Amino acid sequence: MNARVKAKLARGETATMVLVNYPSPALVEKVGALGFDIAFIDTEKGSATTERIEEMCRAARAAGIAALVRPWSSDANLISRYLDLGADAVMVAAVDTPEAARALVEAVRYARFADHDQKLVVAMIESPQAIERLPQLLAVEGIDIWFIGPNDLAHRMGHPGNAAHPDVRAAVLSTLRAISDAGAIAGTLVTPQTVGALVDAGARLLMTRVSDLLAIGAETFHRANERRP
Repeated sequence: MNARVKAKLARGETATMVLVNYPSPALVEKVGALGFDIAFIDTEKGSATTERIEEMCRAARAAGIAALVRPWSSDANLISRYLDLGADAVMVAAVDTPEAARALVEAVRYARFADHDQKLVVAMIESPQAIERLPQLLAVEGIDIWFIGPNDLAHRMGHPGNAAHPDVRAAVLSTLRAISDAGAIAGTLVTPQTVGALVDAGARLLMTRVSDLLAIGAETFHRANERRP
């Protein structure tokens, strides 16, 4: 599954990832059937149990897509556990320093000494401090994707709940460009309204949420119903 994602990114294409807000293996399979590349299983803020995470990773394999798990901490033992459960990729929040980035890489390499190069390692940039240290962060080998978390970044920039604030938006765009200009791969959260500008700025891993897709579909349905004679 990761091979297909890595091949797309190597060709300069975008890869798509859906946060499966509701811990359902069947929903993971549906994400694959709808043409997305990665199912994102969030244990930092989600409610999935260990057994359910394993089932969702298995469902991703059945659907032919990758399963990415975000642990609730950067603990190496926790990262190893999720890889043991079948995760194809891990994403760690708030990687603010080169030391934290190297620790993430080493945790994956230790847990998967025989095939760590087949896993996707994603580090999240979510603070002004991380942006300031971007050149040092990008020098760390072994991170496949640098993912900008706009909501936490907004909070840490003094605009909680307002990722659309002009200052936050400018920081996201400039950071995407810097990552892309350095020859690295960047990702971030997108919407139908923002995807064009974010891809133009350098975003290659595009994330949306199942809840957002449901909301878009519901809005389209209700609008069509209201227009009928």
